[in-house]
Amino acid sequence: MRGGQLDTALLGDWLRADGPLYLKLASALRAAVERGDIPAGTRLPPERTLAQSLQVSRATVVSAYKVLRAEGWLLSRQGSGHVVSHRTQDDARPLLDKELVEGQALNPLMRRHDPGDRGLVDFTASQQSSLGSFLREETTASGDELQALAADAGYQPSGLENLREGVARYLTSQFDLPTTLDQILITSGAQQAIWLTGQLYARHGDNVVLENPTYSGAIDAYRMIGARLSPVPVTADGFDIQALTSLLPALRPRVVFLSPTCHAPTGAVMPEEQRMALIDLVDEHQITTIEDQTMLPLLVDPVAPPPLAALSGSAPVLSVGSLSKIMWPGLRTGWVRAPLPVIEQLTRIKAATDLGGSLVGQHIAARLLGRAEEIRRLRCAQVAESLDVMCECLTRMLPDWTWSRPAGGLSIWIRLPTHGAVEFTQLALLHGVKIVPGPSLSFDGSNDDYIRLQFVQPPELVDLGVRRLAQAWRSYAS
Repeated sequence: MRGGQLDTALLGDWLRADGPLYLKLASALRAAVERGDIPAGTRLPPERTLAQSLQVSRATVVSAYKVLRAEGWLLSRQGSGHVVSHRTQDDARPLLDKELVEGQALNPLMRRHDPGDRGLVDFTASQQSSLGSFLREETTASGDELQALAADAGYQPSGLENLREGVARYLTSQFDLPTTLDQILITSGAQQAIWLTGQLYARHGDNVVLENPTYSGAIDAYRMIGARLSPVPVTADGFDIQALTSLLPALRPRVVFLSPTCHAPTGAVMPEEQRMALIDLVDEHQITTIEDQTMLPLLVDPVAPPPLAALSGSAPVLSVGSLSKIMWPGLRTGWVRAPLPVIEQLTRIKAATDLGGSLVGQHIAARLLGRAEEIRRLRCAQVAESLDVMCECLTRMLPDWTWSRPAGGLSIWIRLPTHGAVEFTQLALLHGVKIVPGPSLSFDGSNDDYIRLQFVQPPELVDLGVRRLAQAWRSYAS
């Protein structure tokens, strides 16, 4: 609930359920309360307000509220409105941070996958079919090595040694970032790496600077810590370094989180002169900067600008990376690159949460990393082909939408001719296509005139999805 409005994203794909409209709405509201997306004590919107947001009749909302009242989920009193009930007052209940719960509910990755979604074109995630044969080959070839690995005690909080060595070689050879084994901590994807660095450097109430828009997982991680978030604007045209120049001395943030290469979701790449100005700024103020490198391997241009950590020996820059984008998110293999004393502290925090990740998965990831350049070439070819199709379809079918061709990565950031991205997302779903509205990638609820499309899909699905979006847009605009 923000500003007296219920964010319709909390209700999921409620219109696709079976049954009368009011029962579908009651079921979606009930499910959101059960998940904690709408905490007990929340005041729901008046019937007319919610009906306008959902583009249904007021009678539908009245009937849905009536069902929830009868089941004990809702208390309605004259003058007090409709309040979500504490149904079991005597039960122990976890303390839920309302802003955190609502923010996580907007994260596309936190939404449940419905088997009934098979007929949808899903632009909320990219397909990554290029790894299958590599995964089969390396898993099959790992038999004897895995048998030997089973003799290990099974706990390696900093990560499997041969994987750490492989990551160090990968960063050194592929990205001109000289790295040793002792500078690497293996994590459960980049998400855990971001959370761990936040735990080490930021405390509740500390200032943290994030790009706006940014990766939704970073928003969740820093909200979980209780940090105070401040934005640095990013558009498809570039980064606002001047805004960061003003923020650092004024806020003295504990952490700055940036994704300077194939920024998610805009696909922008920070020019080298901006990188030099940024690193000088970070060095001057000695503010810990987390560089998200997860999209770096998916830069289509063969000439990549240098990573931030390669530009200075004294600026406090930590690098976060992952195999999720170049290979497969299911590997859950990420890392932090940092000086040895920092790695030792991060390892202690990580050990307190999981005692170390799966050594079997890490062993297979190490073998795949040995073929990283081969996989990267295939993946970048897939990215370039899909991007060509997406740009052609958008130009042909939606000429009044505004966008810039990203330099790589997985997403394209599109500006709509008008605000209302959240509402349009719901309408697009009715037309059979899933998209992410801009506010889901903005911790302050801004960017409601933007949507994000993950474009790496088979060409026929890209064409079908954009065609459906064009139909939805004509309906919405009228």
